[in-house]
Amino acid sequence: MKLETLVQRVSSFIATHPNERDCWQKAPALSGLLAWDMPEFRPVAKKWIDRAVATQKSDGNLSYGDWHTSSGGHIRSFTPLASETAAVGAPMLEWHERHPEARYLESARRQYVSLCNAPRTAEGGIWSRGEGPELWIDFTYLMCPFMARYGKLAADPTAIDEAFRQFAVHVRRLLDAETRLARHAWCEKPNHFPQSTFWARGNGWLLACCEQLLTIAPEHPQCAYVREVYAQVLGAMAAMQDASGYFFHVLDDPLSNLEASATLMFAYGAERAVQLGIAVPGMPAGELRQRAIKAFTVVAGAVEDSGKVPGVAMVPGGPGVAFDWTLFGQGFFLLAAHALREHVQEVEA
Repeated sequence: MKLETLVQRVSSFIATHPNERDCWQKAPALSGLLAWDMPEFRPVAKKWIDRAVATQKSDGNLSYGDWHTSSGGHIRSFTPLASETAAVGAPMLEWHERHPEARYLESARRQYVSLCNAPRTAEGGIWSRGEGPELWIDFTYLMCPFMARYGKLAADPTAIDEAFRQFAVHVRRLLDAETRLARHAWCEKPNHFPQSTFWARGNGWLLACCEQLLTIAPEHPQCAYVREVYAQVLGAMAAMQDASGYFFHVLDDPLSNLEASATLMFAYGAERAVQLGIAVPGMPAGELRQRAIKAFTVVAGAVEDSGKVPGVAMVPGGPGVAFDWTLFGQGFFLLAAHALREHVQEVEA
């Protein structure tokens, strides 16, 4: 099957499965739709972005930001803060770059102010949820690209600096010094890891954040540090790729399930690293690209006729969650496909 045919199916599945009250899972789906920029899906992207703006709360948080409970993983309740709702701000600003309207930039300003006012750890890390003080590795992707892009468009260098600051604080607390892999969540008081496994998707979120910061603000003085972290995590994760091309849901636990979204995030992060000239120690760029292709194509082979990408660990991640499909899984399929489009024209699906 031609890659673009499969991309069309995955995009159609996104379009017909909106999540009205979600404030972050749709963000990668929107980014994927915008990457391909197919004319038939532009109205979908605009509708979702406009709805996120329309439901922006008085406190500046975009797209509802509902409190919710979880039946799995390591938490029972989650009260969103600006660190979560900022996720949809990044594709909103990307849309604004193509279709400028003052209301989008004003909406982003309000979301950024909400981020600045959010509770923080002693080191300045913005809490991941109201039940903090906690930092989660996925929030590097949910916050930092938005702040960097907002800083660029609003000519506010302090916002760009804050994006790199949040990256550094999260990495300092969550990246294991020995393995160079990220843990899922860290709690400041009492000081512990409430979810300490090397969660595959968490490392995927970190790779995607590295890629975005280097793409949005390549001149920033902290880019050298981001490149170093990018190379280390990518190399450590690549060493744990299964022979199938997939990654295990918990990277170093072969008894955990093979997981699709982390595999797609690796494919995206690895190929973009090659394109950005990131040197992974002991791994030639050609080998890294082949690993990315293998990761993408093995997931592509599982895509259903409807365009659903199955095999995704459900929110909030960590051991013990159910597997199904998610909008961020759909989105990272599109992002990985777009990154690899010059190297993968046909897929078995």
